[in-house]
Amino acid sequence: MGRRLPAAVVALVAVVTSAGLGAQTAGAATDICVAANDAVRHQAGTATCEANGTGSVAIAKGDDSTAFAIDGDRNRARVHGDDSFAAAGFGDGNATTVRGDNSVASAAFGDGNAATVRGDNSLASADSGDGNATTVRGDNSLASADSGDGN
Repeated sequence: MGRRLPAAVVALVAVVTSAGLGAQTAGAATDICVAANDAVRHQAGTATCEANGTGSVAIAKGDDSTAFAIDGDRNRARVHGDDSFAAAGFGDGNATTVRGDNSVASAAFGDGNAATVRGDNSLASADSGDGNATTVRGDNSLASADSGDGN
């Protein structure tokens, strides 16, 4: 059969592992901003956000990232990445999501528009109409559903 590790070694590994995880958790998500219903609820680091209108929420996680859910009700903007931007507004029920670095998503100037980016250096826009939707999956990409309804 195999040898058993002494209890002191097991305890030392447990302490070192938990100390390492604790340091990692403490350093994670230092750039974050959360706003809802006309108020910034939490802001730390270089992330910025704004949300106004009933039920609107903006969340930015990442160095120099920004999320706006403005000028309408039930707008949602989320960013998870560095140097990225998401804006949902100038209408009701617009939603944007960015998951990547140096990317932009815009859903605005209408109602029920949605734009999603999953990648770096990319852009998605669903603007100037109602019920437009666009999704980018990949790096260095562009998608647009603008100027009309149901695009």
